[in-house]
Amino acid sequence: MAERCDRGLPMLNDMIAVTSMKVAGTALWLGYTVLLARLLPAADYGLVMYAITVLSIAGPLTCLGLNSAMLRFGSIYWHQDRPAALLGLLAEARWTIAPASLAGAAAVAMAFELALGIGGAAGGIGWTAVAIVAAGLPLYGAMEIHRETLRAVDRVVAGFLGFNVLRALVPAVAAAALAVAGWLSVETALAGFVGGLALIAAIDGRRIVAVIGGAGGARDVADRPAWRRVARPMVVAEALVHWIARGDVLIVGALLGLRAAAIYLTAQRLAVLVSFVVDAVRLTLEPMVARRHAEDDRAGMQALMARGSLASTAAGMPIALAIGGGGWLLLGLYGVEFRDGWLVLAILVLGQLTTVLAGPVAAVLRMTGLERPLTAVLVVAAVALTAVVPAGIAVAGVEGAAAGAALVTAGSNLAYLVIARRRLGLRIGPGSGMFAPVLLRSVLAEVLLQLQRVWRRAER
Repeated sequence: MAERCDRGLPMLNDMIAVTSMKVAGTALWLGYTVLLARLLPAADYGLVMYAITVLSIAGPLTCLGLNSAMLRFGSIYWHQDRPAALLGLLAEARWTIAPASLAGAAAVAMAFELALGIGGAAGGIGWTAVAIVAAGLPLYGAMEIHRETLRAVDRVVAGFLGFNVLRALVPAVAAAALAVAGWLSVETALAGFVGGLALIAAIDGRRIVAVIGGAGGARDVADRPAWRRVARPMVVAEALVHWIARGDVLIVGALLGLRAAAIYLTAQRLAVLVSFVVDAVRLTLEPMVARRHAEDDRAGMQALMARGSLASTAAGMPIALAIGGGGWLLLGLYGVEFRDGWLVLAILVLGQLTTVLAGPVAAVLRMTGLERPLTAVLVVAAVALTAVVPAGIAVAGVEGAAAGAALVTAGSNLAYLVIARRRLGLRIGPGSGMFAPVLLRSVLAEVLLQLQRVWRRAER
C-alpha cells in the first residue's frame, strides 16, 4: 500500500521539492532564452519562441484529457494499491497520443499559416520548422502523461525533473553547441528543443517501469468509461487553459510582428514567476485533494486550502514586489531593446498578483468533479482574451494587450473562488483560515524543523 502523506511535514517537504524544481527550471529556462536572444536576431528569436509557444499549447492536448484523468484516478489507484488499473490508464493514454498528434499537426500548420504564413513569405515560418513542431507533438504528449503518472505515484521530484529541468537544459546545451559549430538557426534550435522532449519522455518512461512495472504488467481497464467521462470535458478545459496562458503572445505576434512578440513573451515569462510558488502548491495539493474528495473529507480539504493559501501568499507577495520593481534588470539580460517591455511586465505582474491571492483554488476545481463550471469559466475567459487583447492593441499597442490579459486573469480567479465557495463550501485565499494562530505556529514549527535538518546535514 502506498504510504499516505497528506499532512504536516511531508506536505511541506513536497512543496519545497516542487518549488526547488520550479526555481531550477525557471533559472535554466531564463538562461536558455537569454542565450538564444543573444545568439539569434530578435526576429529569429521571436520565431523560435513563437513556435515553442504553439507547441506548448498543442502538445498537451494530444493526451485528450487523459493526463488530467491520470492525476485524478491514478493517485487514488496508487493509494488503494491497484497498479493494474494505473497501468491500464497509462496504456489508454499512450494509445491516444499518436492519432491525436496527426490531427494536431494539421491544426498547427493551419495556425502558422493564418498567423505568420508558411514558406517564402517575409516574416513567415519555413516548412521545415513546421515539420519539427509537428514531430514534437507526440513527444510533448508523452512527457505530459509520464509526468502526471509519476506525480500520481508520489514521485514528485522525478515527475518534475524532466519538465522543469531537462526541458530547458537539453536545448540550451544543444543551442550552445550549434552556435560554436556555426549551425544555429531557427530550425536547428527547434530541433534541439524537440530532441529534449524525446529524451525526457524516454527517461520518465523508464522511471515508471521501475516504480509500477512495464508492458508485461496486468492492465485493468474496467474504469475506462469513468476515465473518458472526466477526460472529455478536461480536454476542452486544457485547450482553453493553454490558450488563455499563451494566446496573447500569439495574438501580439500576428498583429504586431515577431519582434513585439519576443518582447511580450519575455515579459510574460518573467511575470509568471510571481505565481510559480502558487503552481508548486497546486501541484503538491492535487493528489491530496483527490484523495480527500474521494473520502468526502471536507474538513481535511479546508485544512489543505488554508495551508496552501498561506504558502502562496507568503511566498508570492515578495516575488511580485521584486519583479515588479526591478524586472527591467532581467529584461536587460536579453538585450537593450527588451527593456521596452518593462511596462508590459509591470501590468502582467498585477494580473499575477490575483493568482497569488486566489491560492490553490485550481487544485480544488480540477480534482473534485467540477469540470463543467471550470470549463464554463475558461470558455468565457478565452473568448474575453480573444476580444480584449486585440482591442487593447488597437488602443494602446503592446501595453494594451498586457492590460487585457491581466484583466482576464483577475476575472477568472474571482470566478474560481466563487465556484469553490458555492459548490464545495470551501474558503480559499485570505479568508481560508490561513492566519489562524494554530496554523501559523504549526507551519513555523515545520519550517524550523526543516531548517534544523538542513543544518545538521550541512554539519556532517
